[in-house]
Amino acid sequence: MTTAGKRIFALALAAALSLSAGVALRAEPHGRVTAPVTLKPLAAASFEVGRKHVLSYFVGADGACRLTVIVFDAASPVETSPATATTRFIVPISSGKSANLDTAVARTLHFACAPDATAMTVTASERVPSGAAY
Repeated sequence: MTTAGKRIFALALAAALSLSAGVALRAEPHGRVTAPVTLKPLAAASFEVGRKHVLSYFVGADGACRLTVIVFDAASPVETSPATATTRFIVPISSGKSANLDTAVARTLHFACAPDATAMTVTASERVPSGAAY
């Protein structure tokens, strides 16, 4: 499958999951998510992180959350093809545990699996406080 085909597939999957689950999350690239967002199984969460989009959903089974994260380039009116390939991660997270996805724009997406693996909590935070010296 070509890179453009993979991107179209990822977008179609995101649309289908969002419509079937009725839940979508949109975080601005440099804004803060002020409250945690709770996801149910197969309910997609979509984040804009800098020049990338992050689409995530999970399935709960056997006392764990099986998180799927798809990262792809944001649409651009200037560039006709994405600069990088679409990437998919599948991360099993034990119930009551969490995993972090650090981005290139100093943001961290935190995915926490509920103790009964029937929900996930997603939060976003800045890795470097604004005004901090390097």
